[in-house]
Amino acid sequence: MKRTAIALSLGLAAGLPAVALAQAGHDTHHPAQTQEQAAAPAAPTMPMPGMPDQMRTMMQAMPAECMSAMQQMMQGGMMHGAVDASKAAGMAPADGNVPDFTRAYVDAMDAMHGPMMDGVMADDPDTAFVRGMIRHHQGAIDMARIVQQHGDDPQTKAWAEQIIAAQEREIAEMEAWLKEKGSPEAIDFGQTGGTVWSADEGGSSISAIGLGTGTVTTTPIPVAPHNVDLTPDGRFLLAVGTPASGDHGSEGHGHDGDAAGLLVMLDPQDLSKPAVTVEVGAHPAHVVADTQGRAYASLSGADEVAVVDLANASVVERIQTGAYPHGLRLSPDGTELYVANVEDGSVSVIDTANLTEAARIPVGTAPVQVGFTPDGSRIYVSLRDENRVAVIDTATREVTGRIEVGPNPIQMIATPDGRQVYVANQGTEAAPNDTVSVIDTATGKVAKTLKTAPGAHGVSVSADGAFVFVTNIADDSVSVIDVARQEVVGSVPVGDRPNGIVYGPSN
Repeated sequence: MKRTAIALSLGLAAGLPAVALAQAGHDTHHPAQTQEQAAAPAAPTMPMPGMPDQMRTMMQAMPAECMSAMQQMMQGGMMHGAVDASKAAGMAPADGNVPDFTRAYVDAMDAMHGPMMDGVMADDPDTAFVRGMIRHHQGAIDMARIVQQHGDDPQTKAWAEQIIAAQEREIAEMEAWLKEKGSPEAIDFGQTGGTVWSADEGGSSISAIGLGTGTVTTTPIPVAPHNVDLTPDGRFLLAVGTPASGDHGSEGHGHDGDAAGLLVMLDPQDLSKPAVTVEVGAHPAHVVADTQGRAYASLSGADEVAVVDLANASVVERIQTGAYPHGLRLSPDGTELYVANVEDGSVSVIDTANLTEAARIPVGTAPVQVGFTPDGSRIYVSLRDENRVAVIDTATREVTGRIEVGPNPIQMIATPDGRQVYVANQGTEAAPNDTVSVIDTATGKVAKTLKTAPGAHGVSVSADGAFVFVTNIADDSVSVIDVARQEVVGSVPVGDRPNGIVYGPSN
């Protein structure tokens, strides 16, 4: 019980300076009208009788502002309960006959101290402050809820309501700061270097993850990017989307849906350099680049693929596809482009030599993306509304099988050795899924299901096949999968609602 009494004293020492600061300069905690009504009298010269030595010493050293704050709490009954709790902690009767509200206050403070102490032990002073204050604020919320439940005075209940609203808002802001600024636990990438770029559609930005340094840099770009790709020569990072509007709205999409879509050509070494933009058409979804200096952008709003000459930054051809083309990938030899047509359940096969649709293959309901095996003999197609992946034999252009995966599969990619295909199961907006299905290409079955984070969407793989990277649209993060260990080894915070993702080697 002695530990509890000391904890209670520390709790007041931690809490009261924050209240004093709130009264001095933070009107969201206590409005000006309330401050005027509860004008601070002179600080008492003597602590209250029966108060433990730790609290008496603390109060004698307090500035007048803190004493003023304490008096307001005393008037509402909160300080009275705290002192009673201290007395009860040190001299509780054998039957433990203390009021329920006293026990609740003591329990709330006990719950605050450990995590608050852990938080302030962080190496970085800013991070230590934020982590400590998050738990401090949660302690204030817990105490406010107690007085709402047990108190009778309308003023203390009004203060409690204001404190809860203000502290919850500040906790959210601080947690967002930690996610953006805080350093995630280091991931050991071994000999794998390079960079991973995520298309942060909700933030109209691209996040670059340096595997060698572990740093994350998020840079605004002119569009709300849905997908990204790196040109084979590494000269350009390409992104497609609708122009950024600056208004992210309730859905988290900061784009102007009525404007013509753009292809953006960025310097992968410095995303902040001025970008070259090419108007491509209605609702661009995905983009890939070939070795001949061309980019192919699927236009969901026009049922076509735009072919862009990157050297001249201009559209040189448009190829008709099925309804609502979305994901697309080039065959390993670059001779064919496969395009998933969401609304008519087909895949378009485009001959890249003459830039025409050579075939259209029925595959199933809502195909979203495609992925080749490294030898080009098979292509996998995600069937979002069937929770399956179709397998196409590229020689016969026929579906040879369908594999059950997780809810609403979106993107997939094969490892460089061709042994596995990783499928991101996004789920729905209302019920985001957090799994990746690992398909064994030899057996045609799911060998393992890995847990990432909510809204698993985009997938890429390192050139050496050691790591797979998955964007989590509902978590604003990228999960890292160790292929050899078959487990998620870490998560990296990125921009808002990351969609597409691509890996680029160090050279």
